[in-house]
Amino acid sequence: MLSSVLPRALLFLSLIAASSPAFGAAVDVVNQELDKTLLSLMEQRCMDCHDDETKKGDISFEFLRKPGEMRHDIRLWGKVREQIRAGTMPPKKAKPAPQAKQPGDAKAAPEEKPTLEEGQRQVFLTWIQHNENAVLEMPEGRPGVARSRRMNREEYNNTLRDLLGIAKRPGDKFPADGAGGEGFANSADTLSLSPLLVEKYLGAADEAMGEVWQRGELRQRLYAPVTSDKLAPEVGAEMALRPFLVRAFRRPPTEAEVQAVLKVFSQAWQRKPNWDEAMKVMFKAVLVSPAFLFIEETARPDAKEPRRLGSYEMASHLSYFLWSSMPDEELMKLAAENKLQNDAVLEAQVRRMLAHEKGLAFTKNFAGQWLRFDQVFNTVDPDRRKFPEFNGELRQAMYDEIFGFCDHLLRRNGRVLDFLDSDYSFLNEQLAKVYEVPGVQGKEMRQVKFTNPRRGGLTGMAAILASTAYPQRTSPVLRGKWVLEQLLGTPPPPPPANVGQLPEDDRALKETTLRKRLEAHRNKPACAGCHARLDPPGFALENFDPIGKWRDNENGKPLDATGVMPGGKTFGTPQEFRRLLMEEKSLFIHSLCTRLLGYATGRTVELQDQPTLLRLEKVLRDGDYRSEALIMAVVKSEAFRGRW
Repeated sequence: MLSSVLPRALLFLSLIAASSPAFGAAVDVVNQELDKTLLSLMEQRCMDCHDDETKKGDISFEFLRKPGEMRHDIRLWGKVREQIRAGTMPPKKAKPAPQAKQPGDAKAAPEEKPTLEEGQRQVFLTWIQHNENAVLEMPEGRPGVARSRRMNREEYNNTLRDLLGIAKRPGDKFPADGAGGEGFANSADTLSLSPLLVEKYLGAADEAMGEVWQRGELRQRLYAPVTSDKLAPEVGAEMALRPFLVRAFRRPPTEAEVQAVLKVFSQAWQRKPNWDEAMKVMFKAVLVSPAFLFIEETARPDAKEPRRLGSYEMASHLSYFLWSSMPDEELMKLAAENKLQNDAVLEAQVRRMLAHEKGLAFTKNFAGQWLRFDQVFNTVDPDRRKFPEFNGELRQAMYDEIFGFCDHLLRRNGRVLDFLDSDYSFLNEQLAKVYEVPGVQGKEMRQVKFTNPRRGGLTGMAAILASTAYPQRTSPVLRGKWVLEQLLGTPPPPPPANVGQLPEDDRALKETTLRKRLEAHRNKPACAGCHARLDPPGFALENFDPIGKWRDNENGKPLDATGVMPGGKTFGTPQEFRRLLMEEKSLFIHSLCTRLLGYATGRTVELQDQPTLLRLEKVLRDGDYRSEALIMAVVKSEAFRGRW
């Protein structure tokens, strides 16, 4: 909601005050424009509903009456621009009906006052663009505060894999991680540590070390620094422990940390003088220590200036961003040499890490959580009687298609606008049959060029179409919500409690269609506003059934997949709808950059990040929308590598 971004604007104002004289002049200009042209228009058309007293939708614009306060929030103004372009705000107003001239004469129907005249629209849109230009000139804002956070389940499993060489995933037994920040499971705000999780960590450490001890080659790798079996037990333990702690803590340990773990070994040895068993207890103690479980950032409570992350902190942030795991030997070597603040070194490492097999974790955890395509395993369960071609292999092919497509774009410097529209995807024989694409044989996924324009981009993929449908019918509402929320970053408000229900099976609609039932629902005044945005993207995808197969009718009744987007733009086919998405690509680009910055930093994108966010969008536009330059820009941003 618009109101959710306002309280943090005071922090943004402190950045304005601390910025360069040139930026101050730019702010002065947009403030003068606001006072001269826009404010009077908002007094006429907005304040009746959005002052401190009425505050419709929990939004008040009274802060605009105070020059210099909370005027430059691009997220707020971006939402205003969206509403104005769509013609949904300000709402149309009914003029009073003319009175009857003579008794008995019928009264004229009330007329609607248009939402905004074209010149008024341009006043809004021009000022919003000028405001964005001013923010873009601003130096990067202060970075976030230093915060240590625990590893999430995926990071924990991957770190154990790379630290110990085990195949088990004991973290899968942990409670599910909540989504925070920009919707990801790596947000410090949601990664709390409960007593139950502490207990789970103890069991996971037992399980991990149990596999190491069962596989002699893994145990020997831990013992590798110990060169003689004639060493005193404590000496051999220390020789094995010190290099292990560097890897487990992702930094050199302090002497106090080394001695604390060696004390665990000594106590185990005293209870039962068995060197192997005492070593096992010692390594387990490392796996439940905070320095292992938490990705650390050093806080400086008395600091007066932000700082750059230390070399070892930077190594961890890079590896957990792109690999969801611990730094490898090369990153640790560069950290020891203090080279990870060098831009050229960072660029080389980003390219190496994206090309590495571990980079698949970036696609899985960033794209999977952003686009929610992992839901194909959790929610997709079509009625087998109605869709007999669906089986486990098709489910896997759906996932593999969207994973391969996203991996191609994100890790191989693809053009990110292909998310919206493309003339290719990644198919195998079974999925190609569903898509009616000839000439694809075998189980292997491969890139296939479409000759039919029905499909393209994410909105034509079975993984998305199936995970936004019900077992026996499609759902234009779910599909429309996915487009608005995941692709365009403009989520609709939650539905009211008494929204009502449609039949679970579209065959129960008999003489009508799902669309006609939704349109009747949309005519209710309380529902019209949201459904004016939700329904058109959903209707655009109605030619795809609940498993993503093309259809021309719904239970024998002709399908109507036409629509009118807010703002009056029309479409008649999925291809024309994708063209409209491309015309609104600025919304998608803003959403993508916001999500990526939030994922990379493990927090919500705040007001002080706005100059960085606009720069990321500019990097994409200037670089033909290629992904590599965007990822590089994120890594080199102060938001990523600086802390307060």
